[in-house]
Amino acid sequence: MKYFKYLYIVAAFIVIACGSTQRAANDAVATAKKSKVVKAHEAARIDYETMRARLSVSYDNSQTTRSFTMNLRMEKGKQIWMSASILGFTGAKVYITPDRVQFYEKLNKRSFDGDFSLISDFLGEEITFNQLEDLLLGQAVESLGKKDFNIANNNYQFSEDAIVVKLFSLRPSDFKVSEQSISKPSEGSYLKMNYPEYQIVDGKIVPLEVRIEAKQRNRDSKVEMEFKNVEFDQQMTFPFSMPQGYSTFKL
Repeated sequence: MKYFKYLYIVAAFIVIACGSTQRAANDAVATAKKSKVVKAHEAARIDYETMRARLSVSYDNSQTTRSFTMNLRMEKGKQIWMSASILGFTGAKVYITPDRVQFYEKLNKRSFDGDFSLISDFLGEEITFNQLEDLLLGQAVESLGKKDFNIANNNYQFSEDAIVVKLFSLRPSDFKVSEQSISKPSEGSYLKMNYPEYQIVDGKIVPLEVRIEAKQRNRDSKVEMEFKNVEFDQQMTFPFSMPQGYSTFKL
């Protein structure tokens, strides 16, 4: 059950989706202007107040492979809540706010309570809560306007080649992200998010499937998620309280 120690990583990249599939069908236009593509991507940002979903997650770190079910709830700009379960029993909970990350796992009675920098540490770059939401919903986590622009693999691509290498690829059909990655070649570390499929929920284009590959400090991780039963703008609660008597989780 060691995989529960990585739930905070999974939490950082949870995405949601449900409904009929929206597949890319259009070709990237060779004469497309960078400014118009950027505006189209911003226009693709979904508007919501709350969201919830039930999803299946598979995790592989080359030593351990596990699958579990997770319930997700989000309140835009305020909080992200997750409850992971196996065979119907709650095994762990995660709670993220703009300035804090908390989680606990029941099996080994361990917990963690720290600031939001935990997410930035994993990504290898400073990131805000709002940027995390963008990451989860298929939006680029950075402004694209000043990045290099070209067309490759039938996608509009924005890139930055420096100490930290960044790549953002947009689908021509709806201008949502098909891939975004951050890497540090000097350290051999990277984080890559792929969004193979999107779907429409209440008129909103949201990810259907997300694949994550990450390497940091000699640790390789892969996460695949399938999302179901999404609802937007429903009243919901975010029940979370740190248990007493748990040992502090060492990260």
